[in-house]
Parts: sequence; structure tokens; C-alpha cells
Amino acid sequence: SLGVLNRTCARRYKIPDLNVTIDPGVKIVIPAQAIQMDEKYFDNPNEFRPERFSPDEEKKLNQYMYMPFGRGPRACIGTRLGEMQSLAGLAAVLHKFRVEPSQLTRRDLKVNQWMNVVQGVIGGIPLKLTLRNT
Repeated sequence: SLGVLNRTCARRYKIPDLNVTIDPGVKIVIPAQAIQMDEKYFDNPNEFRPERFSPDEEKKLNQYMYMPFGRGPRACIGTRLGEMQSLAGLAAVLHKFRVEPSQLTRRDLKVNQWMNVVQGVIGGIPLKLTLRNT
């Protein structure tokens, strides 16, 4: 998923809290990655806690705080396909291999801030794949 979403303002819009007006045609950059990592919206955003996205917890979130595939009428039409392909790929790898950290795997991953994707890690994530005995 993308780290930023690019949009063009379609109609005049005033941001009430800031007293700022955006005119039609103005290019807007929505920093999805930055929003997802903001402690104002997510407690300890660097901590891996999948339970944040359980059905009960997801109801508490503002729908625009986590949007890896965008939101609204311009959301990615391939969201479900991307999720299904990712799960199928992960299942295929885990069916054949055991995945473990390698000697080069780091716990404190350094995100490449210049990439246009969420969680582009500098140097990748080295892992050890061991063929499963079937």
C-alpha cells in the first residue's frame, strides 16, 4: 500500500478548525504512513499489536486513521484482491517453509521515509526459511 495518497480538490472546502479554504484543482497529499504512526491516534504505533484491528477495536477507530488502500469513492478497487493474494502467498510460503529470524534480522527496523510505500524497510527484512518435512 502507498505511504501517501495524492488527490485533487474537486470543490471548494473550508477546514473549520484551521480557517483554511482549499480551492478546486489544488493538489492534496494525504500522509497515510504518518497518520498511521502518529501517537495521537495509535498508542505505541511502533509496537506490533494485531489486536488493534479486532472487530471490536476497529469500531473505535476513526475510519480515516488507518487507510492502507485509501477510503471513500477513490479507494483502491483492488483492496480485496490484494488482501487475498497476500494471504494466499503467505499460506503458500508457510505451507512449505518454517520462517524464523536470521542472524542479520534486526528488531528495530528502519523505515525508508523516501519510499512511496508503507513500511519500506531499509535493507529489507532478512529471514531464515527452512523447508518443512512433509
